[in-house]
Amino acid sequence: MKVENYLKNYQPVIYQTFVNSLTLSHLNHAYLIVGHNGAPLLEVAKYFGKSILCDNPSPLACGECISCLRVEDDNYPDFLLFDGSKATIKKEAVIAIETAFDKEAFENKGIRIYILHLIENMTTEAINSILKILEEPGKQIYAFLTTNNENSVLPTIISRCQVLHLKQIDRTIVMNEAINLGVDDKDAELLACFFNDGELIKDILDNPDENSAFMIAKSCFESTMEAIAKGSNDDLTYFAQSQVANQIKNKETARYFINMLVVAFEDLIAITNDKPPFLQTYATILHHLVNKLYHLDESLIELLKCSTAVNANVNIALLIDHIFYTIKKED
Repeated sequence: MKVENYLKNYQPVIYQTFVNSLTLSHLNHAYLIVGHNGAPLLEVAKYFGKSILCDNPSPLACGECISCLRVEDDNYPDFLLFDGSKATIKKEAVIAIETAFDKEAFENKGIRIYILHLIENMTTEAINSILKILEEPGKQIYAFLTTNNENSVLPTIISRCQVLHLKQIDRTIVMNEAINLGVDDKDAELLACFFNDGELIKDILDNPDENSAFMIAKSCFESTMEAIAKGSNDDLTYFAQSQVANQIKNKETARYFINMLVVAFEDLIAITNDKPPFLQTYATILHHLVNKLYHLDESLIELLKCSTAVNANVNIALLIDHIFYTIKKED
């Protein structure tokens, strides 16, 4: 993903704000980057961090100098990243920041940077600990915090950061951008629900691990809709245990699968309100499912809870069983 193009085209205010701060040496010690689900929060945070360290900024990160390449390869000791989308950020992460930045910087630049991605996925102990660092940041130490939910962030954290809000791009624009880059129409349509940038969608499908997770989830999603349309509740229970649970083995695949169901149920509710579904390539089966499923609102709420639960240490097979139990429940 070319983050600079994304910022220039879709987030020009944020782009120019950071350019001005960097060129005038008026950087804030901490930034909170806020965006909807699917916004490239981590990519933007890393790009801004690289821009501070870049050997040849023009005006932001060149992406080609030694410093930029080392950051991209996770080989820059003064650049720490903790990703709340992969696992809960615990107090140990904050201790690692304190320990690393309590000493002299490894690099001659003397600049230290840390990223906490999705701080809503931090433990209470970690949040309390990071507050101390934000209050007394230290010389040439810069923080980039990200969140999908600003309301979940403590006011004391917000008050210590410069807040940058990423505007949400219309899904149709994102989908068409991905299609123009060579992404299959159906894949572009689904992924535009989860990622708010066409180039990022292309990058994800070009990544073997991400591609595999998405394709398995898509296959299970399509099979699930067909099973609901054709089978009885007993058939659906067997299908969940013998087919879906056997294929979805990791959190990334589970996250894709559950979020696809979330979008489908949002579309089912839209159809009941005489509105067109976003997933046009699945429109025929979605219209059929409206008459097969009960408690759409309740199911959607439960699916959203399950989507959040994937980040925790849950048993994926049991989570899938729970999802199918919720979907098939009748009056």
